[in-house]
Amino acid sequence: MATPNVAIIGGGPSGLTLAKLLQRASIKCSVFEKDVDRHVKNRGGCLDLHADSGQLALKEAGLLEEFKRLARPEGETLRIFSPDGTVLMDESRGEPGRPGEFADRPEIDRAQLRDLILDSLEPGTVHFNSKLLKINTQENSKLTLVFADGREVTDFDLVVGADGAWSKVRPSISDTEPFYSGIAGLDCRISDVDAKHPELSAHVGQGMCLNLGSNKGLMCQRNGDGTVQLYAFARVPVDWFSTSGIDPTLPDARRKVVDALFPEYSDLQKSLVLDSDPDTVGRLLYMLPVGYQWPHNPRITLIGDAAHLMNPFAGVGVNVAMKDSLELAHAIIGEGVGQDSTPLSERLAKFEVDMWARAKKNAEATVMYQNLFFHERGGIAMVEHFAKRREEEQKYKSNEVKSS
Repeated sequence: MATPNVAIIGGGPSGLTLAKLLQRASIKCSVFEKDVDRHVKNRGGCLDLHADSGQLALKEAGLLEEFKRLARPEGETLRIFSPDGTVLMDESRGEPGRPGEFADRPEIDRAQLRDLILDSLEPGTVHFNSKLLKINTQENSKLTLVFADGREVTDFDLVVGADGAWSKVRPSISDTEPFYSGIAGLDCRISDVDAKHPELSAHVGQGMCLNLGSNKGLMCQRNGDGTVQLYAFARVPVDWFSTSGIDPTLPDARRKVVDALFPEYSDLQKSLVLDSDPDTVGRLLYMLPVGYQWPHNPRITLIGDAAHLMNPFAGVGVNVAMKDSLELAHAIIGEGVGQDSTPLSERLAKFEVDMWARAKKNAEATVMYQNLFFHERGGIAMVEHFAKRREEEQKYKSNEVKSS
């Protein structure tokens, strides 16, 4: 059976991982990325890759050992503070923290992960500055990609949308769009934090630092490049920026957001925002419906945020996306399902059903964690949740010992 010619829209972790896995199986593929080049800096915190998903995909791609050389196990620790600066939980001091399911999730900066996979691909695989407009079907049922600069690239057997929240591929198979999740705020960054703001560096620590109040939080994450990524988020209406008169792109946005949303926080915690770099970004967090599905199309499918956009509060997004890449690669290659006899369309349909189930489970967990991040009782609710999970985990282990 002839191998398909695959177009992958989106050069993030899921799209690049899929390309790498297909190339290892000698399947022709091209990646089309809207960024003008590989050096465009994408904001956002670092990523923790889980052993059963993100790391598993890298292992099959032959990149796990290089990932381990780049990753930061010290970045796994979590601290939680109340708005007055009281320490509610601090894993870095050896205190009880999250249950064992959170173990072995080392952090890596987004740019490092992207470069790791990108550099492993065959030259010419990724076509930058390629913003997709639409997908057309040819008379022979193959697909043509139409780009914003007027280019048309033809003769694809399968198009995979790995192009994120506002996917340009998704409208070809579904009219569902992301909706506002109720969470918004300011995306900040503190560069060269050790030298410029040692007191903030000490507060954040080497991993993640959550300063949680009632339905709000200052959520910080140490990156490997010497910066701290910070999100000053709260439950607010979708039009909050406009009704509050705050322009998030202006330097005074930091002070206005602190005054409006975080007046009860300690001076040190307020400094996380006030002393951050002036190039802030306003963020409204969107999500796709939990359990979202689409009518099967034998030539177009979705993975990652394009398929199941969810908020970052469970820390699973990139891992679910890379697991998508791994499972989709298996479906395209035909491993384990009779490559010579099972039509690609059937393998894709099974992949989608399995992905939908996996995504629904993770989306439900994400909603649960969002409600802990933005709880009326602040960080106390999250600490109590982790204590309950540790207790349940211990009981399960004890029962296993008794039954063995």
